[in-house]
Amino acid sequence: MEWNEAAGIFRRMGVKDMSRWAPLLAVLLGTLLWPGVWWGSPPHSADHNVHLANAVEAELLLRSGRLVGWSDFQFAGHPANAFYPPLANLCVAALHLLTGGLLGWDGSYSLLLGVFLGGFALALFVLLRPVLGPFWALVALSLSLFVDRGGTYAGGRHWYVEMGVWPFGLSVALVLVAFARLPDFLVRGGRRETLVLGGLLGLALLAHPFALILFFPLSALQVAVFWRESGGGLRAPLRWLAVSALGLGLAAWWLVPFLLRGQQAEHVGATPRILAQVWSAVWGGELVPGLPGWVAPLAVVGSAVAWLKGGSRGRWLVLATWGAMLLTTDGPYRLLGLEKHRAIEGVQVLRFRAVGRLFLMGLAVLSVRELVAALRTRRGWVAGTLGLLTCAGVGVWRYRGGDPPGGTSEAPVQFQCYTVEEEAGLAQLLREVAPRLGQGRLALYNPNPHHHCLLLAVPQVEHPFFKMGYTPATVFGGKFSTSNPVMLGHLGVTAVLMDAPARGPLAELPVLARQGRFEVRQVRPLPRVSALTQGASAEVLRWEDEVARLRLTGPESTEVLLWMGWGPEWRATREGQEVPLESVHVDSARLMKLRAGPGEVVLRFGPSRGALPAALLSVLTVLVMAWTALSRPRRPSVSARSS
Repeated sequence: MEWNEAAGIFRRMGVKDMSRWAPLLAVLLGTLLWPGVWWGSPPHSADHNVHLANAVEAELLLRSGRLVGWSDFQFAGHPANAFYPPLANLCVAALHLLTGGLLGWDGSYSLLLGVFLGGFALALFVLLRPVLGPFWALVALSLSLFVDRGGTYAGGRHWYVEMGVWPFGLSVALVLVAFARLPDFLVRGGRRETLVLGGLLGLALLAHPFALILFFPLSALQVAVFWRESGGGLRAPLRWLAVSALGLGLAAWWLVPFLLRGQQAEHVGATPRILAQVWSAVWGGELVPGLPGWVAPLAVVGSAVAWLKGGSRGRWLVLATWGAMLLTTDGPYRLLGLEKHRAIEGVQVLRFRAVGRLFLMGLAVLSVRELVAALRTRRGWVAGTLGLLTCAGVGVWRYRGGDPPGGTSEAPVQFQCYTVEEEAGLAQLLREVAPRLGQGRLALYNPNPHHHCLLLAVPQVEHPFFKMGYTPATVFGGKFSTSNPVMLGHLGVTAVLMDAPARGPLAELPVLARQGRFEVRQVRPLPRVSALTQGASAEVLRWEDEVARLRLTGPESTEVLLWMGWGPEWRATREGQEVPLESVHVDSARLMKLRAGPGEVVLRFGPSRGALPAALLSVLTVLVMAWTALSRPRRPSVSARSS
């Protein structure tokens, strides 16, 4: 059924101009991926809990007027919002702060997650609509949302909803909108569109740095495809550079320090596939995990249709689809001599699948749309050719065995970490012990080190925390985790929350409270600093996340061990003179040590390397955009009009 027929049906039902409702329908379909966002019940699984906990920390930063700061205890010490993109966490925290906590943390998170789900669907819809038309764009969108299950590093429901990696999806959505609007801008230009596209790119970079390698190669293809339509010359490249400069400038305040600390960025294995495997994967149904195997053969047919009949946008869609798939292989990196470079692993090039799979679905639907249109208009030879090609593609896929044994999807995962009753019990336990935590830190322990379930406790107590076991800290240089009660005591932890029986040394700690599967055990506080020089002592006068004041007594020079995570941004002074700080390893921890004479020593956490000039660049970019938006465009001269 074509869109015009569908629109006619709705007009007869009294609904005028159904095409206006298509974007709203796309948004509605997106939110149905997790209907709980409508009544403030977000998923409590995997990384969702991490984002909730990070949002609590982000609100503490916002309350003090900062966007980036230091947290000594979350993930064993790292600059908050310096390793994980800040946009999603800051938005959740800002919404919670502006509403005075009226929505609660779950409600605030649900609202932003719902905006993402609807926005992601809308972004894909507006990108595919010019090539497929409104009705078939909705068909492709529906298949992408409800048929494509997705997989790790590959997008889809599994990645965004079940695993909770939605800030990455937010970045993809913003880039998709930029791709949808960029062609018209390249052809016709316009001050307003420059600002809009620059803003979209800036937000995408702040949502996830992968936008850096997603936007530029695929948008460069748009420059090449639309170069002739834009009038040739330097018009299209210069407009593209203007958008790129604005986007990079807006995100510079966070992106530049992040890139300069690249040696401490996350390095998780996501090795590119061998180039020779791609063609086999197209016909074997293994191109991307979670995607039905028949999509790739149909997308091959749809690629021919888009190239021949889709105009410039159709040609770009074909190039972008197979280009994204090519970038998941080792071919381009072998060509550049980077196939063994660790940075490629850190970039996680397999994430290009998250975009390529969306385009594949669009091309597959395009082949079906063209076949239906040929049948309706009785173009027998066109319908026969398309039918034969489609049957041949699907037949080869079936001949190859269809989907691999067990399917291409990730194994089903449990959405919620705990039952409703267990979550209620956890909340009751936390209300009981929260007043007894004092100024100490709460450690979170789960026998499975990869589970993030207990991070649900952080928004309930709004308390500094220390996650034991696997965290992003374990893949950042120099960070650590520990379950040693002595080290926990030195790190300021006063209690350990666990959702299973304690193991090892933790089992010897006294039980503070217990509720169902949860219990809280008490940790004996120990000094935060240790004087290593015989006959000397170190007293803590003030100890906060970003500033500490000590009083040293003893010999002329006292060596002091600071039980806090190492960070190169820390500076120590005594009577206005800088005191050298050095890192020192204690068991698995990388702590800080200093040597100074008697008196008061002040430690402060300062900006990261490159942060100040980068922040200045972002401020200047905002001022330029504001001036551009508010200033009136110059009218052409009389001579120019007469000519």
